[in-house]
Amino acid sequence: MTLYIIGLGLEGAASIQQRGLVAIKQCSSVFIETYTSGSRDNLIDDIEKLTGKNILQVTREKVEQSRIILNSARTTDTAFLVQGDALTATTHNQLRFDALGEGITVEVMENASIITAVPGYLGLEVYKMGQVVSLPYVSEKFFPRSPYDKIISNMERGLHTLTLLDITETGYMSVNEACDILRKMNDQFGRKLDLETLKVAVVHAYGTRFLSARYGVLGKLCSLKYTENPSTLVIPGKLDYNEQEFISHFNV
Repeated sequence: MTLYIIGLGLEGAASIQQRGLVAIKQCSSVFIETYTSGSRDNLIDDIEKLTGKNILQVTREKVEQSRIILNSARTTDTAFLVQGDALTATTHNQLRFDALGEGITVEVMENASIITAVPGYLGLEVYKMGQVVSLPYVSEKFFPRSPYDKIISNMERGLHTLTLLDITETGYMSVNEACDILRKMNDQFGRKLDLETLKVAVVHAYGTRFLSARYGVLGKLCSLKYTENPSTLVIPGKLDYNEQEFISHFNV
């Protein structure tokens, strides 16, 4: 039996590759995760209509424990659907190696990733991207320093920082919330960022009809209105001539 780990790309059911559709249709069990990218409107319904399959949504905990998916894959062809590309998330690679360790055949079907799509859309060199940062919601009991340190480290080396905003069961972190968290981190960890002059880019609702990109001073971008779709924040490092010319098309 085979476990298919299938990237859905960035446009929901519309961006599933043909070989992915063929694999889904031949599987007896189909699972989907939405914890890494949220769930766009009607995503599961659209895929079910497209493939004729009943799709079971699984939580991060179930994927990390992996038993429900591995038990299925031991006896029948099974598909695990991932938004974006298939293996960027650590939990998805762990599932892959757990399956291989149990003698289950694994076939990976990649697709487009937000990690490369957003820099390309802005005209930034992918070779100049630094460590990717996940920006979480913070509290008195949970206030990690690592996102801030990664941003500073990237900037010191002239590298661009792709910042993925947190997702919860109730929705996506807004641009305004992200700005507020960055301000709190800056105050807490030494004010190494000049937030009054820091220029950033916001790519909003990639893969939807609401797609927009804006580039300007952080405070100004925070004051703008966005839809309830997810956003990605990019903090440019040292821009070369071409990058400066390309990203200026999104000036606000």
